[in-house]
Amino acid sequence: MIHFFKKVFLLLMLTVLVPARVVFSGEVIQTQESVAWEDIEADLTSIRISKNIVTIKVKLRNTGSEEQGVKIPYDACFIMDETNQKKYYSLKDSDGIYIAGPMADKQRGGRFWFGVQAGKSRSLWIKFPEPTDHPETITIFLEGIFPFEEIPLKK
Repeated sequence: MIHFFKKVFLLLMLTVLVPARVVFSGEVIQTQESVAWEDIEADLTSIRISKNIVTIKVKLRNTGSEEQGVKIPYDACFIMDETNQKKYYSLKDSDGIYIAGPMADKQRGGRFWFGVQAGKSRSLWIKFPEPTDHPETITIFLEGIFPFEEIPLKK
């Protein structure tokens, strides 16, 4: 009898947890359109704070029928604490290269410069310093994309 209840419990847990993992693993925090590339949409998929560093992950999706060449210089990316009116630019390493990726080349400290095929996506990540005044929300700016606004900033 106990063996039967263990099996039922396991089945119930699988029916609840497996779909939940699928839903939460692909969570999109906010989506914005491109102002520079036709049919490109940007999904903010992750924002994390660890050791006073904010890491964001963005998925660029091509919803059109033709490949789009997307060029985002990391020196033009920043987060903004709108409450305290302060900008925070991407972090650099000791060689002056932005801590971000993927990186097509090191011009201007590094750039995302890749083609996004029709119906496909490419992801990027960038590290920023944590805002010193610890605002509740931030705005994220990536060149060529409408800003991601009022993004909760929680540890």
